[in-house]
Amino acid sequence: MYAVEPVHAPRYSLWLGGRLGLLLYGGSVYFNPNTGNDEQTSAFVSNGLALEADVGARISKRYIPYLALELGLVGPGSRFQGGGTSASAGTSFLGLGFRFLAGNVNYVSFASDLSFGFRKFQVTNDGSTWTASAFEFLRLGLGADIRFTDYFTISPMVTLSGGTLTSTTGGVNFAPNQSDGQAGTPGAVSNGEIPSPWQSNYYAIVLGCGAHFDLFGAH
Repeated sequence: MYAVEPVHAPRYSLWLGGRLGLLLYGGSVYFNPNTGNDEQTSAFVSNGLALEADVGARISKRYIPYLALELGLVGPGSRFQGGGTSASAGTSFLGLGFRFLAGNVNYVSFASDLSFGFRKFQVTNDGSTWTASAFEFLRLGLGADIRFTDYFTISPMVTLSGGTLTSTTGGVNFAPNQSDGQAGTPGAVSNGEIPSPWQSNYYAIVLGCGAHFDLFGAH
């Protein structure tokens, strides 16, 4: 009989990997002074997939500071539906994070994740592009860290974040024949700072699973 060699999390390592998940947006991107209503996130981007890349360091097994880049693989929202458009859309998040593992890090542990950074929305239609960005002060993730080998783990996790879009560039045309008569993004929210009376709040949810490798680890 051969003894099964136990799995051990490295004490220190280079932490690399990523995550794939379902990306859901809600809330609104701005208050439209022309209509007196909030422009919902669904008017600009659809729900889709989140593809994230992470690079960081494992410290004392349980502590992982890291840099994250998330790309939102989303489609154009309802403002761009219908004939005569060639719209495309995307979102991104770039930030710094810190993950803490509680419990048995050699097998299954509880993972809590805090990060902050910049999120950007971008929509292009008929040669014009509108982008809007926000600083997310808190991006919270809760899940598990499941270790398969000394150097490989998977992490099912739900991540919640939100913010207020404050800076924009450009402008974009909507699909024709909007029910409220709007032709595109109003000048009040194009090429500059969105005035505070017209700022609004959005939120993002990611339901996904990550896979990470511990490289050059030391036990």
